[in-house]
Amino acid sequence: MHGLEALLKQTARNSGAIGAGIANRERLLQSPPSANPDYLLSSTRSAISFAVAIDRQILRRSLGRELWLEHGEELKRVQQRLYAIGDNLVELLTEHGFDAVAVDGNDTYRPQNGVSDPLDMTEFVPDFSHRYGAVAAGLGRLGWSGNLLTPGHGATIILGTVLTSATLEPDPLMQENPCDRCKLCTSVCPVEMMSPRDSVEVVVAGITEVIGRKQPNTRCWVSCGGYQGLHRSGKWSNWSPYRVAKPVPEDKKSIDSLLIELRKMDPEEHQATSPFADYRVTTFDPDWRFLATCGNCANVCWERREDRVGNRRLLVASGQVVLRANGLREPASGEIVELETPFGIKVTVLGDEYKSGAFTRPSSADAPGYTFMDREVLKHLAAISPSL
Repeated sequence: MHGLEALLKQTARNSGAIGAGIANRERLLQSPPSANPDYLLSSTRSAISFAVAIDRQILRRSLGRELWLEHGEELKRVQQRLYAIGDNLVELLTEHGFDAVAVDGNDTYRPQNGVSDPLDMTEFVPDFSHRYGAVAAGLGRLGWSGNLLTPGHGATIILGTVLTSATLEPDPLMQENPCDRCKLCTSVCPVEMMSPRDSVEVVVAGITEVIGRKQPNTRCWVSCGGYQGLHRSGKWSNWSPYRVAKPVPEDKKSIDSLLIELRKMDPEEHQATSPFADYRVTTFDPDWRFLATCGNCANVCWERREDRVGNRRLLVASGQVVLRANGLREPASGEIVELETPFGIKVTVLGDEYKSGAFTRPSSADAPGYTFMDREVLKHLAAISPSL
């Protein structure tokens, strides 16, 4: 079987992966429940984990607010490559007579008990945890943020997994954790998802990982989902021009309720095609833009500490993002005004544009925006803005 292991890894690398590793069933079962492969493939004996790197030049320019759309386009290309790698591995294993299934990308979750409406979900348990599978396959270790860290790429990778009935030789586990506990990840999250002091232990593949204590997953969604972009310092934001009531609630019940309310008012959530409805279909839809709002905890986490410090400096110096009258999201270059919207959030715009009636002009009122939320908010602003 050793020849098949080598063939699988080489196939992954030839298809664009920067690395691939193999975990056996025993390691997966020595991990949290989301690493149990039986949910997707009850005959699973092994898992092949693989990673694709994100272009760092694009990533750094996004952190510095030089560009936005290009980063989303890069993430879309990476996810397409991950699907291609998974398909190639599944085809190879099937040709050898084994069962195999490629695990879907992010935003694909197991049904939640007692919840019939996906917009009422608050637990977000993945079909299979790519990061736990990657630890079990020896690709990396969990950093303080809980993201997977690899020696050559830090957290600036996206993971894929194939589950199979083939009994494959597992790769050695990574003994040394690349995370040096700089904890810069905790300082770049607008909603302070990870504690800089308190830790929890997570056993993955028999390894006890010590990571920062995290807030409920719904709190992260409020930020990465684009509803809350402003850091509590008030000096900088992620790529979202939107703001919820501050501070974001601390207790799980309140933050869960807030997210449910926001998602049900979000025009994005009611579209027939969306990443949450079918991640694969959306990934290959040429008309669908992937728009990266946050992900700062992983984006700043490069393997060298001086790079991490530089990334954080870029982010903090980039200021707040506003929604412009032309539909673009850009760093503010003047007075910022927060305005109410019908969607349970406020929007930040340039004071000069709002006061001059820029949002009421035809070219502005018809501005396409880049998300359904942006488009609806632009229409709202066109209706309420002063007309000169």
